[in-house]
Amino acid sequence: MPDAIHVERFTRQGQSVSGQFSPQTLPRLAEYLASEEGEIHYSLSGSVSTDVTGSQKRRLKCIISGWFSLADPNTLKPLRYALAIESKLVLVHDESKLPPLEMESDDEDYIVCGSELDVRDRVEEEILLDLPSAFGGQMGPVAVAPAKSGANKGKSGVIPGKISPFARLAELKKK
Repeated sequence: MPDAIHVERFTRQGQSVSGQFSPQTLPRLAEYLASEEGEIHYSLSGSVSTDVTGSQKRRLKCIISGWFSLADPNTLKPLRYALAIESKLVLVHDESKLPPLEMESDDEDYIVCGSELDVRDRVEEEILLDLPSAFGGQMGPVAVAPAKSGANKGKSGVIPGKISPFARLAELKKK
């Protein structure tokens, strides 16, 4: 399992990489875990496509599956969270290459990426974006730049909409 992939070569040659992580080895995810149990499997595939104008796009397809236990923000009891993520990303060198939001397709997202992509960071990023907002995903308190929210299509696991323990604590302090 490589730590980083060379983006240009990976996409031009249509390479793929797959492997697995233990949930606790992903530091930004670790704070949400109820236990060290679980498994995360991933597959990243690169490609290049050419549009009608002759412009080439470097693409990355991420498929992530598995499960881990989250600590329910209200009860702190373990809650099994199943992963079923499939995201399609367009990789650009800098922000000037990002299209206007209204020009983006609903089934792919653009991310700014240098010449190398850290596999562990990308997998962790996709998982954090998949978490319900009660756990910090999708516009929650966890910083998960540069990808936009909505990057992942396979939502499953925990029911979103629960109040975070910090919001609940703030309410109690007001009383």
